[in-house]
Amino acid sequence: MDARFVQAHKEARWSFALAVLYLAAWALSAWLGGNEPGFTGLPRWFEVSCVWVPLLFLALCWLMIRHVFRDISLEDQREN
Repeated sequence: MDARFVQAHKEARWSFALAVLYLAAWALSAWLGGNEPGFTGLPRWFEVSCVWVPLLFLALCWLMIRHVFRDISLEDQREN
């Protein structure tokens, strides 16, 4: 198999896993967060699921792009 496809599949698997993990973290923090006021004065469940989890996953996306994704040419290398 062409190395471009191997890299593309690797990137797709990591992206899908991060998206599923984000959804799970968002749902769990919304259900288990509690109603007490958080750091910003908003309910803790809202603050965690809508402020802190997105910030965490933005950082994780940045790390994934820096360490997993590679700049590859999408042009076909075969001669005509």
